[in-house]
Amino acid sequence: MAEKKPFIQIVIGPRQVGKTTALKAALSGDAIYYSADYPTPLSVELIDEWWQQARHTKSRILAIDEIQKIPNWTEMIKCLWDLNTHELKVVLTGSSALLLEKGLRESLAGRFELIRAEHWNYHEARDIFSITIEQYIEFGCYPGSMPLLMQDHARWAEYIRDAIIEPAIGRDLLQLHPVKQPALLRQVFGMALSLPAQIVSLQKLQGQLQYKGVLSTIQHYLSLLADAFLVSGIEKYSPYMMRSKKSSPKLIVHDNSFMKSFQRSIEMPIHADERGRYFENSIGARFIEVGWDTYYWKNRQLEVDYVVIGPNNEHWAVEVKTTATHRSQLDGLFKFCEQYPNFEPVLVSLVDQQVDDVRTISGSDILSLHRQYG
Repeated sequence: MAEKKPFIQIVIGPRQVGKTTALKAALSGDAIYYSADYPTPLSVELIDEWWQQARHTKSRILAIDEIQKIPNWTEMIKCLWDLNTHELKVVLTGSSALLLEKGLRESLAGRFELIRAEHWNYHEARDIFSITIEQYIEFGCYPGSMPLLMQDHARWAEYIRDAIIEPAIGRDLLQLHPVKQPALLRQVFGMALSLPAQIVSLQKLQGQLQYKGVLSTIQHYLSLLADAFLVSGIEKYSPYMMRSKKSSPKLIVHDNSFMKSFQRSIEMPIHADERGRYFENSIGARFIEVGWDTYYWKNRQLEVDYVVIGPNNEHWAVEVKTTATHRSQLDGLFKFCEQYPNFEPVLVSLVDQQVDDVRTISGSDILSLHRQYG
């Protein structure tokens, strides 16, 4: 906003992570701010009306929250921007990656910069809310929910379900994209919550669903859930990814609060096996959120939890452990790195330990990764 002629700024990320709070903090007092987050779509002509209002303010700033709720918004913004280039400073936010699918890259190509607002990382959660890494792994961190978490776990779970998950599915997905079987979409999401950080055969997944759909429909619904920052299905690593057939996905839930909020006994701490899954899931979610290319690898009984490629040419084969680990337990890691020597074997652990020939990184350091810009 301090630049004389900035591009259109697009802020995209999950619901309730602070996009609106940050946006309002960045705006001057006379900026025009509107939210399009209504149960029914608003008329696209409103954008022109808001644009004209912003022209007559001292700041000449127009900010529209949840812009993707307005049909054909990209065409209207493009028309107004091209007719009045640099007349206004424009900031738009959205809670779904469907924002991109709906024409952002085509209609506004060359006119915008994208800022991704992620789920909160561990250091942010620790510094602001003083939570431990164990609490972060079990409950995630939605900032608006944290006061409830400290007082009443049942109220916290209701908030996560009613104020975050339901709007993300019922409004961000079902409003923006034609879904023929909404009940199946919800079942796919529910099934993913029960299988965090697990490799799932789509055929077996299909067999467990009450509303059985064709495999392509289930794959499509998984991609929609990823667009809403809820669940991602990562693929098996292959150096020939573009030519390989689709593998069984490994399901990664973007914030552990989703799993915990649907537990029957919220007050009961997760047991040891669940703790391992929650930790592995949170590590995978962090890699995805910060934009690292993230896969898994499996060859018969040998497996690597994550194969990741970072922005600074990091090539890591990652094994995630909550307890002390012996070198003999990392056969899959060494086999993979023998087959693909440009990858470095990495152990991400919750406990301090050293394993020969493996780089060890603290789980708190990975859970504190943030997206790099510039």
